Amino acid sequence: MTVSGKSSFLTNVTPTCPDWLLTQARQNAAGDFNVAIVGANSAVAMETAMIASQEGIATPHLIGAKDIINHLAQELNWDISEILITDANDEEAIVKAAIDLVHQGMVQAVMKGHVHTDRFMSGMLKRDNGIRGDKRMVHIFAMFPADGGKPLLISDAAVNVEPDMKTRQTMMTELIHVAQALGIARPAIAVISATETPIASVPSSLAAKELADWGKANLTQADISGPLSFDLAISPEAVAIKGLDHDPVAGHADALIMPELTSGNVIFKSLVWFKGACAAGVVTGGKVPIMLTSRADPPAARIASVALAAQIYSN
Repeated sequence: MTVSGKSSFLTNVTPTCPDWLLTQARQNAAGDFNVAIVGANSAVAMETAMIASQEGIATPHLIGAKDIINHLAQELNWDISEILITDANDEEAIVKAAIDLVHQGMVQAVMKGHVHTDRFMSGMLKRDNGIRGDKRMVHIFAMFPADGGKPLLISDAAVNVEPDMKTRQTMMTELIHVAQALGIARPAIAVISATETPIASVPSSLAAKELADWGKANLTQADISGPLSFDLAISPEAVAIKGLDHDPVAGHADALIMPELTSGNVIFKSLVWFKGACAAGVVTGGKVPIMLTSRADPPAARIASVALAAQIYSN
């Protein structure tokens, strides 16, 4: 028995962006989806912009040092003669340029490129900048299985650390919107805790019950249940064993609302590293969709995020 070395749970499967998602984004965006690449002066950001353009799902607007952008385009053998470029050399100017483009109506989404996440998000979240509206901004992952099948939506795994009830209500509303944009007409939403029974010793179970009750009273476009443990949200076998067959969500959840960021982050990374899922992530609730892509993200996840944002924009 092997007792050292890397985990045996790790998969060798490479995440892939589903063709149907690209096809839907291409059809729905209809060439009218312009994305600001905020810090295009890196190979990863330029590669993402190039693939999005070539796939016909977005028209990139490149923001960054123009000489570096042109050099990277040459290395990629990408003709950017018809691509708009905003020349900016420091992070503050790059983020400000993106915000200005949103206000001018020249872009319908923004993607983080070669800028620090805190600088980028502080610009997006600052209320005076006008990107943030009356709603809370929440992050949603759409997880696409490597072997096909329906996606699983997760919120929040990247932005809201300890979301309050108002923020979690926005999560539920936005999850419905994103699910419907992906073609799930009536999504099944599970509010996750460690138990399906509300008990005082597990505070997240009480919060889940409160949120689920609010959703049932205020949102008619989805089936909602909570608290549910993870197994009861996604496994019909677990539902049968525990006798929750009457629950409208148990065993076939389309979306999970996690108790806080850590649990959401762990579950999305588990699906990526153990199952090879493709994670498309978008921040919603603001004036435009925001993509928080990372250098560590595989190309499939980055392009899937663009395609997901295109679907949200067009719906």
